[in-house]
Amino acid sequence: MKGLFGKGFDLLDKVLAIRSKKNAVISANIANVDTPGYRAKELSFEKALNFYLKRSQTGLPLRTTDPHHISNQPWEKIAQPGDLIEESKELGTPNNVDLDVEMARLAENNLQYQATLQVLIRRLEALKNAVTEGGRP
Repeated sequence: MKGLFGKGFDLLDKVLAIRSKKNAVISANIANVDTPGYRAKELSFEKALNFYLKRSQTGLPLRTTDPHHISNQPWEKIAQPGDLIEESKELGTPNNVDLDVEMARLAENNLQYQATLQVLIRRLEALKNAVTEGGRP
């Protein structure tokens, strides 16, 4: 959708992508609830959204002639979305996955994903109405 429908659609696209990735992280935690030594992972929605927003604001890369020069390389070369996934800071047993907590996080993330999807659907319906009804007298 990049650029075709405007920044609002691009933002909704990124939010859905982040929610989907967060769902995968939580699902991996749930799948590893009985894995010895597994540490729960977290993906901060706010950090991920900031990552995508900053990445979309980068301009043309500067030419650097020395490794000590400051670079403005696109964010995808500096960090990857996977870099935003962190081990849980909670202390406790070597396997710190709490199934109840993870299921609650999964339910909350799914609700937020569905809400974002509804916003996208409404925006697409409005666009469709503008195209189909706009030419009528």
